[in-house]
Parts: sequence; structure tokens; C-alpha cells
Amino acid sequence: MPMFAPQVLQPLQLGSGEGPYLLDDPQFRWHLLAEGDSWFTISGLPSSNLLLELRLRDSAQIFNLAYPGDTLRHMAALAGNPDLVRLLAKPRFNYRWDALLLSGGGNDLMEEVHTLLRPAPQGDPAQPQSHVDLDLLESLLGSVQQDVARIVALRDAPGSLSVGVPVVLHTYDYPTPRGAPASFLFAPVRGPWLFPAFQARGLAPALQVQVTDFLVDRLAQALLALDARAGGSAALPGVVVVDTRGTLERAALGSTGNSADWVNEIHPNPGGYRRLAQVLAAELNRVLPP
Repeated sequence: MPMFAPQVLQPLQLGSGEGPYLLDDPQFRWHLLAEGDSWFTISGLPSSNLLLELRLRDSAQIFNLAYPGDTLRHMAALAGNPDLVRLLAKPRFNYRWDALLLSGGGNDLMEEVHTLLRPAPQGDPAQPQSHVDLDLLESLLGSVQQDVARIVALRDAPGSLSVGVPVVLHTYDYPTPRGAPASFLFAPVRGPWLFPAFQARGLAPALQVQVTDFLVDRLAQALLALDARAGGSAALPGVVVVDTRGTLERAALGSTGNSADWVNEIHPNPGGYRRLAQVLAAELNRVLPP
């Protein structure tokens, strides 16, 4: 079966003279709205992102509201983005979308590692959870879940043309704590995120990896609990969460640049995004209209 690369549009391309681009262009079978963190945007060089690597069973146009920058780093900011509110729920401005794609929670976790790590372990120091303030972690994850719920409520708001359409999220994968910041034109611009926090606590490299995996797994569990198929108290209608853990080959400990499937500490390289996109696309191809 042939697979189609989607057309991924950014807000700045509308009215830029490159088009003309229409958000409801009838030449595309599906129209998707995307919002999220740096996995949906340029996250280093060589540049790519998860959306660009998708291959779907029919033609699709993705309008991508995500962009690099502090204003969209956290789930609360995603849920309150005026463009998202307008395009998803504001009468006379919104569109009928076939699905909403969300990438969120990862930045919230990575940028709070300094706060989440205890100054000294509580309990068995060989256990990764003993190094984490579990109350703070649960509070953070609860906030992530609440903000996804806010976005679902926008989808179903009075006047929305997209009531009940699938909201598709992904989990993340297991980064290696290492001195590999995100770079642009070979100059570091942000990060690393995990490595300095672990170094400040004096944790051995193997334990750094274990604590990282514990945090990634807890975020994944919190997101997966939102899946409508989970049936639990946190499940949200129409929400589909794709578990992408274990998809990527881990970066080598001690590496400082592109390694295995990772271009820097917390972002995949183009090959890594292709692997992740295959997992995400398989679920999208299942939930999008025939």
C-alpha cells in the first residue's frame, strides 16, 4: 500500500506568498491540527521532527502550531495557546479537523529535574525512586493530565466543529543523561537538561540512567491513563495515547553529540524520528476516517 508524506504547514506560511495555502484544502483527504513541544519542531541539527517523518495511508495536511521557544514549553501554555483556542473552538474561526495531534509533558519533566531530585536519597539509595521527590512528581504529572483535559474540553466546546474527533498523543523514549545540548549552527542554545542535575547530586552514571528511566516511565503511565481505552478514572473521551518507549536505540554514555538515534540529550535525530513516526503513524492510520 502506498504511503503519503503529509504537508506540514506553520502559521507563518499562511499569507506568506508561498502558497496560497488553505487549511481546508480539498485536495487533502485529512486535515489535522498539531500542537506541542520540541518533538514537533526543529530540535537541533541535523533538523527534523516527528511530524515530517509521518507516512500515512492517504493525503493529509497538518497545521502545526508548535514552535521552539519558551512560550510553548509547558502543557499549561499549550492548553492556553490563543491560536489553538481559535482554530479548535471559536465559532466562525474554527475548522473541522479529522484529528488533533499533541506532543506534551516531556519538557515539563525535563526542565523540572533539578527540582524533582532530592538533595539526598530517601530510602534505599540503590533504588531510583529514592532520589525523586515523589510528591512533587505526582503533582507535576497531575498538572499535565489536567492540561490535556483542558484541550479535550476545547475540542468539545459549544460551537466546535471537531467534537469527539481523536486526540492522539505519544509517550517519549529513554534519553541518556549526557553533556549534549541542543545546538543551532554548531552553537549550544539550550540544555543539557538531565546531566547537570545528576552531576550536582553526585549520582553514578548507571544510577543516572535508572532515575531517568523511572521518570520517563512515570510520565508515560500518566499519559497512558488518559487513553479512552484505559477505562480508568483519568481516561478522556476520544483520547488515544501511543506508547513509543523502547523504539529508539539509546545514546552512548559519555557521548556529547549525535549518538545512536539521538541528536542531543533529549531529542531524536532524523533516523530516530523516522522510527517513532512509524509507531505513531500506525495508530493514526487506524483512527483516522476511512
